[in-house]
Amino acid sequence: MVFIRKVGVVGLGTMGSAIATIMIINGYPTVVKEINEEFLKKGMARVESMLDEFIEFQETKADREIKDIERKYGIKLTEEQKEQIRRVRAPRVRKEDKDKILGRLIPTTNFEDFKDCDLIIEAVFEDLKLKQDLFKTLEEYVSPRAVLGTNTSSFMVTDISSKMEKPERAIGIHFFNPPTLLPLVEIAPGLRTRNDIVEDIVDFINNLKNFRGAMLPIVVKDSPGFVVNRILGAMMSEAFHVYEEGLATIRDIDLAMKAGAGMPMGPFELADLVGLDIMQHVTESFREYYGVFPTTKISTLLRKYISAGWLGKKTKRGFYDYTHKE
Repeated sequence: MVFIRKVGVVGLGTMGSAIATIMIINGYPTVVKEINEEFLKKGMARVESMLDEFIEFQETKADREIKDIERKYGIKLTEEQKEQIRRVRAPRVRKEDKDKILGRLIPTTNFEDFKDCDLIIEAVFEDLKLKQDLFKTLEEYVSPRAVLGTNTSSFMVTDISSKMEKPERAIGIHFFNPPTLLPLVEIAPGLRTRNDIVEDIVDFINNLKNFRGAMLPIVVKDSPGFVVNRILGAMMSEAFHVYEEGLATIRDIDLAMKAGAGMPMGPFELADLVGLDIMQHVTESFREYYGVFPTTKISTLLRKYISAGWLGKKTKRGFYDYTHKE
């Protein structure tokens, strides 16, 4: 039985910062580690910014719902009805709670500070050797009962944990970008992961909430890309081919997939959000495991944009230009 009272997060990039934010708004003391003080400071600033967004989202959701009801049904709610909605949609947190929530963060550049964490989730760059070395190092510092989770989106958990002395305590815990808004978490046990750890991590995720509501864990088999990225990879690769063949513009392909297939954002918008360098690494990982995958044709589109330094939103230029949206 795994009792999770304190969490650790390794890597405070986009995903790691969001995962840490989820943990602290759910009441968990959370150790966050980066490789140096500069990266740690930037990561802490990301967490604080996300927390500010969460507080604003919570404090305005009742009034947003009131406006939505009046606009949708063409009515004017009474003050009594509005107050009832405000009571039901009362914020989980307010501005005065911010310092208390941020106080749950324990920033560090040292592995020693994970010694009393019950669950450590790595969210470092998608590089297999990097993750293998990290898991091996973590074993030297964490308690014997600690569970080591990976937020990998493309590698098999069995491969990541292959250098560990106790690979049975390693498990995939794959959040989706942005985890503060998207509820899905893919739980992927490796070949040697203990069954009780799988059950306990599913229960743990089931009791978490992000900005919008409850998180949703699903258990998947240990396979590159798991379920969602396996399907998305093929879809996005085909979108790149459609553009390269001149069937439509980037903007119109995105519009077509939103208006015609019900997607919340188009494939090129999604690629910019994830990061084109991450997309390229995921694609290369898939091809290493499966051969030519996810389609029989290889698109050079990602490589060209990466070579130009256009990696998506994080560089303010990808398939779209974000310089004017600040």
